[in-house]
Amino acid sequence: MTDTTTTGRIDPADARAMLDRADRISRRAHDAVRWPYVTFITALGVATSLGTLAMGLTTGTAFAAVYVGTLAALFALLIGFMLAIRGRSAFASSRRWTVYIASWALTYCAAIAVVGWVHGSVLWSGITSGLVLVVALACAAWESRS
Repeated sequence: MTDTTTTGRIDPADARAMLDRADRISRRAHDAVRWPYVTFITALGVATSLGTLAMGLTTGTAFAAVYVGTLAALFALLIGFMLAIRGRSAFASSRRWTVYIASWALTYCAAIAVVGWVHGSVLWSGITSGLVLVVALACAAWESRS
């Protein structure tokens, strides 16, 4: 780089190099911020889809164990996410985040409805639990590209 104190101008090659460096830093910062969100959405989808699938196919104490395990995983994910993002800003309202959670919640409610009303159906449990996973992975992929 040239000394700008005497001329007051920056050489075009130096300006391009500075802009390239700023772009690289911006991309790294953006990627670092997004990955906790991508990880949370992916883990949420995996835990809840496997949990609802297992709840739909089990009874008795096995059902209770799956239910408690799914709740424990859900709470662990929420706490870990809030710690990783530092509290309230973890759930800062944005249109994209609202769409992700609403999409997940809609498919998760459908999977829970199957657990309650069509308990034991391998077909319906598989379809709704798979849908929970597909929606969560689609949201995570969209977030990683944003």
